[in-house]
Amino acid sequence: MSSLPILFLEPQPCIRALKYAIGLKSYFKDAISLCFGYLGYSLTRLYGFGDEYFDRMVKLNSGEPDEIRSLIKDFNPVIIHSHNAPNTLTLAATSATDKIPVIHDVHEVLSVHNSGFSVNDEAGFLAKYRAEEKKANEESDGRIYVSEGIKDYIHDHYAVNEKAEIVFRNYVSESVMPKHFREKLSKIDGEVHIAYIGCVTSVVEDSHYDLRSIFQEIADNQMHIHIYPSSNIITQSNDDYRELAEANEFIHFHNHLDHKSLLKEITQYDYGWAGFNGVENKKHTDITFQNKIVEYVCCGLPVLAFPHKTIKSFIEKHGVGIVFQDVDDLEKRLKKEDFSQIKEKTLSCRDNFSIEKRIPKVAQFYREMIKR
Repeated sequence: MSSLPILFLEPQPCIRALKYAIGLKSYFKDAISLCFGYLGYSLTRLYGFGDEYFDRMVKLNSGEPDEIRSLIKDFNPVIIHSHNAPNTLTLAATSATDKIPVIHDVHEVLSVHNSGFSVNDEAGFLAKYRAEEKKANEESDGRIYVSEGIKDYIHDHYAVNEKAEIVFRNYVSESVMPKHFREKLSKIDGEVHIAYIGCVTSVVEDSHYDLRSIFQEIADNQMHIHIYPSSNIITQSNDDYRELAEANEFIHFHNHLDHKSLLKEITQYDYGWAGFNGVENKKHTDITFQNKIVEYVCCGLPVLAFPHKTIKSFIEKHGVGIVFQDVDDLEKRLKKEDFSQIKEKTLSCRDNFSIEKRIPKVAQFYREMIKR
């Protein structure tokens, strides 16, 4: 057994967890062992790679405390790093052991998902999520937040130990960063081409990922939007967006790509889209920080966003994008303003956001949690 066995838990393994694994394996080499207990699809099933970074991938049957207790006994971890959303496996872990530090990694604050988190959410889902969220944050031994906004929200609503936590953004592995860029389509046709990567939905109406009307506005302003969806086994929405593209020459719906191929593919576009539907979930869009933000930057694409508070702060701090009020405002600014400096800044700083460079912060947090 390696000297540092870490147990990851997550209902549905995601790209953030995969990036952690890549960074930790790079940092600790053979001095770490990683096991992933999960309920949904494997990393490789969703992203085309990822399982190989874990010494064990364990498909859970129920995720109940007894099953987590059995996995702990078998793997004997020194840290349990449990990811939401939802918060169920963190709750199972804190019930299963009081001897091993449980770190709760807060990707999402479900209590601000007014439109629901899952297509199966029924009446009362917010109260349920809020109760689970409170318990998971207050009873875990430490927390990692994806943004300062999420950290502040948790501090304002729950009683947590503010000394046992860090903020760790979504970064990108050097192994998937494009080394060579494709020729820009805009050089060929003189038009604006925008990429969107990740989740889109139509089955959870007015979700922050319900982007149908926004994409239509982009097309109405004669800018191209190129959509690269997450795996359809998660979103179940591809047909609606494909039909949207078939009806408009400025909307392009592309097939799902594995992660490395995706990042190389989008280098041919001018910008990356990060403007979300805020009709129902404005509190969420103000505090969250999606993986795609840094992924765009690492592909040399300045980020386009509505004034979502956390994303706006990141863009303005690093000078890697354009913040605007609405699509009409964006279209006017793209015609009148010169954004060559922003494009150059985005290219020059993309190497600063690799998981390999940032992972020592997590390693140090692990050490502090073990000492506690």
